[in-house]
Amino acid sequence: MKRIKIAYLIMVGIFLITVSTGCKKFLTEVPLSSSTLENYFTKKADLTAAVTAMYASFQHEMTGAGTSSTWGKYHYWGEGRSDNFDRSGYANSIMTELSLNGLTSTNQATDWSGLYRTITRANTCIKYLPGIPKHDPKVTKDILENSLAQAYAMRAMCYFYIIRLWGDAPIWTEPYDDVAKTAEKKREPVEKILDSLIIPDLNNAYSLIGSGKTSDVWTIGEGAICAMMTNVYMWKQDYPNAIIWIKNLFKAKASTGKVFGGNSPSDIVSTADWKNLFLTPDKTIENIWSIHWDFNVNGCACMPSSIYYNNSPVEIDSVVRTDWPMDTLDIREKQTIDPNVGYHGWLLKYYPNAVATQGWKPVDDVKALPVYLVMYRLGGIYLLYAEALNKTGNTADAVKYLNFIHTRAGLPAYQESDFANQDELEDAILDERRWELFGEGNRWFDLVRTNHVNKVMDPVMKIRQEKFGIGASGFGSNKDKVLWPLNRDVLEDNKLLVQNPSY
Repeated sequence: MKRIKIAYLIMVGIFLITVSTGCKKFLTEVPLSSSTLENYFTKKADLTAAVTAMYASFQHEMTGAGTSSTWGKYHYWGEGRSDNFDRSGYANSIMTELSLNGLTSTNQATDWSGLYRTITRANTCIKYLPGIPKHDPKVTKDILENSLAQAYAMRAMCYFYIIRLWGDAPIWTEPYDDVAKTAEKKREPVEKILDSLIIPDLNNAYSLIGSGKTSDVWTIGEGAICAMMTNVYMWKQDYPNAIIWIKNLFKAKASTGKVFGGNSPSDIVSTADWKNLFLTPDKTIENIWSIHWDFNVNGCACMPSSIYYNNSPVEIDSVVRTDWPMDTLDIREKQTIDPNVGYHGWLLKYYPNAVATQGWKPVDDVKALPVYLVMYRLGGIYLLYAEALNKTGNTADAVKYLNFIHTRAGLPAYQESDFANQDELEDAILDERRWELFGEGNRWFDLVRTNHVNKVMDPVMKIRQEKFGIGASGFGSNKDKVLWPLNRDVLEDNKLLVQNPSY
């Protein structure tokens, strides 16, 4: 499980049971019967294959499919509509629409089918894995509960992506394993999905995973479940509950065996080791959950800002390139984006620093470098903690946790007196999250979660609109545009769906 290899999964039966790796939507697939599936799940190997297939589906959606024609959506969803990235001179239609707030239902990034494919695989695990121990005693109670915890958490993670991007959505909690079942469902309210599915799933996962165990950074462990729950409650703006789950996370263990702690700068990596968060996440005290992608097995990590594509559709936003170098003490800038003057294309964060010396024409073997996309790490949680503490009136500790990250970056510490009010401190925390987590799939969600979309994106959007001569109206006053449109193929597959307003 340490390294999830899609190539191996072609040989396992789970792909026949759940969904194909092709472009078919999950709702159009012909299911096998329930009894056939029950007969299939009889061995520990079947459990391993099912859980691995679930991770592979999620990894595929986040990172890519091995070719540049199917870019991974991790950056498109979390960064593409934000002030971090802009369309390049080689922009595809996906990035053009994202960068100018002109999304349409034909945009490939608006398709939620890959997330529902992963949900289907999680549902298959939840339904059928409990029957395996009666056939195979090697599947112990601990193995079964650990696997089920991961499935519940993965289902919650996928639905959390869906409600943050599209809002209301159909609920599927059973695998589509009976041709008599309807293949169409209407959308359910966000509040219902959060309160009756996502939070209960994460509570189930937390109770099953067990406490105090050393986790594998490539899979969902105790710490990752706590981080997900923190993120969910921050999205709900329920800061007291977010703080409870942050404290639960602090009691969990990293992949190194160290308890996360969360009380001091010594509980996160040092300034000198900061880049290791992205190069060797399984060996740090800070990483909670990362995605592994091995070029030799899976092909390219097809991020839209991949370093080895000369004609990348994405570039670092021009304002970033103007503002960030002003903080010359900040060690993160030159380790995150291409430092070469006049070049705006590459996100270097997930590559060794030495790659930057190749300038705009890296050597061919850069393709073969693995990419470890971060889902959660303790540094990001520190900043969510600072935000929650600020919202609950604990300014002193909010500034303390902000400073843990700010000073690690090489910058002078903030003082409480630097902030006139709660709003100013919140802005500083969000700015810190922007720079610390740049390229980690958070910025758009942070802007939406804190109602900062117009405040931040209006001036940025006006610059882009003026650049392309389409009228400088900014992001616009239509709040419905914060949501993404439902993809046309999804609407055609399910006639009960209704498109989001304004699309």
